[in-house]
Amino acid sequence: MIAEALKRAADHGWHVLVGDVDGGLAAAKVGGHPNGTAFALDPGDVGERDRRIREADLVISMVPAFLHAPIAQVAIEAGKPVITPSYISPEMQALDGRARERDVLVLNEIGLDPGIDHLSAMKVLDEIRDAGGTVTAFESYCGGLIAPDSDTNPWHYKFSWNPRNVVIAGQAGPATFLDGGRERMVPPHRLFDQVRAVEVAGHAFEGYPNRDSLAYRELYGLKEAQTLVRGTLRGEGFCAAWQAFVTLGCVRDDVQMRWPAGVNWPTWLRTFLPADLADRDIRDAVATCTGASAAALDRWAWLGLFDESKGPTSVQGSPADILQELLEQSWKLEPTDRDMIVMWHRFGYTLGGERRERISSLRLEGRDSTFTAMSDTVGMPMLMAAEVILEGGGFGRVGVEAPMHRAYYERLLPRLEDWGVRFEETDRVLP
Repeated sequence: MIAEALKRAADHGWHVLVGDVDGGLAAAKVGGHPNGTAFALDPGDVGERDRRIREADLVISMVPAFLHAPIAQVAIEAGKPVITPSYISPEMQALDGRARERDVLVLNEIGLDPGIDHLSAMKVLDEIRDAGGTVTAFESYCGGLIAPDSDTNPWHYKFSWNPRNVVIAGQAGPATFLDGGRERMVPPHRLFDQVRAVEVAGHAFEGYPNRDSLAYRELYGLKEAQTLVRGTLRGEGFCAAWQAFVTLGCVRDDVQMRWPAGVNWPTWLRTFLPADLADRDIRDAVATCTGASAAALDRWAWLGLFDESKGPTSVQGSPADILQELLEQSWKLEPTDRDMIVMWHRFGYTLGGERRERISSLRLEGRDSTFTAMSDTVGMPMLMAAEVILEGGGFGRVGVEAPMHRAYYERLLPRLEDWGVRFEETDRVLP
């Protein structure tokens, strides 16, 4: 994003200041560009941070999420707009009143997911409502995956973002959603059993529910919906193989453990198995304990987990720590690899006495392992929102917001389309 920001700054006569705890890293990102300045940002020097905020025309906050609110608080008092990619926290929401008093926009959730998902979904929802329709179902899934020509493993997955978030996915709490008018809650240990088949551009994926979908009844105005779910996409077969890890306890992050030096993977796995399976072949024991299919266990075998000649490098930490280390080696994005973003929305609605369905989908591949689709689609919406604000027109909005008003998608989706983020839509009458 910074490289694109510098390019656009040159076109507009703007100047980009890039601060990082690592001043050298900030300087490398600026790369000596005449429209950029890098500086080291000492986390303990709040005075210097606040001075930089007050002197700026706009602040894009890419720090850890819990630090957004203190930055926004300073910016609000200085009358400077703020942009972040993170979900609105209670601490950030508490600043809404003051932001409105100061006539300041604090725009959050403007990355990929959340971000592009809001823009693309609200566009279609408003179109249906403007035509007189009633939305009865909404499903939305997004995933950071691997492009087909770089898909070289049976998991159909490589890391294009924070590995930790992948390994501990779903552990923060149950997934809640609407299914046929009934509220459902799926606990973390059964999450990857709840798979929905999704097809985009001829490619098959699996979707599983993620977090609290019920909140979107109000946020998206879906009070008439009988089906409402937001989730994450993975490649075919991923979820069943991952569910076996969850069932066995291999992704737990709430306990620290220690194994003998030189332990191999089969012995490591036996840590999680009942004692009465101690003498069984390791693959058979895992199958018995988890109910995993042969195809799921083949994916484990590809990782080397049944190979007595291989074992973890680290022998101390949480189970998630140890597994993550293995996956970072096995699912590494190679220099020439390209990642892929897939987003899929399904809208069920009634219009003129007919039951209809609209599908809106996005499939976008990255350029290489550095300029990934993931980094671009997280960064570019923020940059484009900054452009709209700095060009003078703005969005006509103030307060602490997520981009769910039409003012956002009307201004940002055309810019994203020009850049390459284009949703394909189909609409049909249901039998």
